[in-house]
Amino acid sequence: MRILAKHGDEMDILALPHETVKKGEYLSIEEGSDLRTLLIQAYEETYMDAPGVDEEILRDELFHPEVSKIDDPNELQSVSYMIKDARVLRCKIRASIDGQTLSHDVNWLPSRAQNRIQRFPYDKMIRYVSRPEAHRIELGNTIGGEGFGIDCEDLDGRLTIITGKKESGKSHLSKLLISGLIAHGAYVVVFDINGEYGGISFNKDGGPSPFIDRVKNFQVGSNLGFSLKYLGKRVFIDILSHALDTPSITVREFMKIWDHLVANGRLNMRGLYEAILNWQSNEMVKNALLSRYYSLMSTRLFIDSEISAVDFKDTISQFPSGVAMIFSLPTISSLSRRILVQIVLTKLLDLLEGKEIPPIFLFAEEAHLYLRDTYWEDLITRMRHYGIFTTFITNQPDALGPSVYRQADNIFLFNFTNERDLEMIAQAAIVDADTVKGIVRTLPRRHCLALGKVVAELPVTVSVRDTQFVTLGSTRLFFNGPTPIEPPINHSKT
Repeated sequence: MRILAKHGDEMDILALPHETVKKGEYLSIEEGSDLRTLLIQAYEETYMDAPGVDEEILRDELFHPEVSKIDDPNELQSVSYMIKDARVLRCKIRASIDGQTLSHDVNWLPSRAQNRIQRFPYDKMIRYVSRPEAHRIELGNTIGGEGFGIDCEDLDGRLTIITGKKESGKSHLSKLLISGLIAHGAYVVVFDINGEYGGISFNKDGGPSPFIDRVKNFQVGSNLGFSLKYLGKRVFIDILSHALDTPSITVREFMKIWDHLVANGRLNMRGLYEAILNWQSNEMVKNALLSRYYSLMSTRLFIDSEISAVDFKDTISQFPSGVAMIFSLPTISSLSRRILVQIVLTKLLDLLEGKEIPPIFLFAEEAHLYLRDTYWEDLITRMRHYGIFTTFITNQPDALGPSVYRQADNIFLFNFTNERDLEMIAQAAIVDADTVKGIVRTLPRRHCLALGKVVAELPVTVSVRDTQFVTLGSTRLFFNGPTPIEPPINHSKT
């Protein structure tokens, strides 16, 4: 391999047919005895556009039968074939190594005449990066076959995005991250839009997984209900204002009712209903409050029993070694989803502000379906500072918005072919558009491009490993499933 040219942060490398390099692999350029090494990553491959090659290919096609009969004692024909098949590797300059120090600031240019270019394996590259090993999550292998893992510290305090088209492996990766976090004692909240994360508790053979004692499933109508006393006025006002779009004048009247119920020791759903009915106020305001009350009751999220109600602080104290609190959302209405998410986020923030619970890792699958737009900024700025560290999982990258990508610390990028989706992702500050478009288009299923802090700003293509626990999430099919039930025969007709 030889250097052909350099353009900005790109370098073109000449490779002969036997010098195969995969997209995403790293190469090192060394100069003689100089200790300096330049690290480059291949993102695209094309043919060498040498003068006269087009004419030579055409001549071969026209006279191929005759050419095959000619003796070639000097093997000139094989040399011709090598020239025609020579390739150019488009590479990005990623870093330089000077002695034992790796730096992303490259201020030197290697010699084109005297250099040595060879593959640079990931496990060798990662030795130059100071990384803790105490909280490692094994995720799979690099395209070079080396084992690949990340450190929990690189998710701690970070904003992470997992995106790709449907059935590319996004949820599979997120379950690996969740299982790794709780294995190391972290506290995780999951908004489970498809009801698939509960499988972490069981192995594929039907037995319990190592995480069965670290998973808490919450389902509406079973063990998911909140009392007014536990939620408090702040949370309830946020529900009215943001989830139910209640006018400010109605919210102010509700605050008076709330204070009245607290003073009389009747702060429960039954007491709230009676207070609204008997409250002396404008009829339109009263009707607005009643309609919101009926909406709240329809969600089945509010109960009067303090013993049965969910208490986050108590739940966390029951799992001192870490827990995944999974909120199952598939069977509830869109209104119930919005209200539940509003409750969880506001209450967690309330507890974190008072330092009553440890920081939380939040996994939000397809968050655009239940999270209002104004919460994006809260999650990635204000809530982040208090201790809610979010991972978004989505197959619609444009649903998150440019501001989310620009502030992302980590991105796990699965296959995309849509140009608009690739352009959206390319807005992230941690990745360049050429790498995204060059590598991501051809990624197989369960392969992703890891970017950001988790890979020390050195993009890595990863084959995500399988799991022993149940991942669920597969599409329920008609023709590959059991035989459909036949409709009953109507014997009343002759």
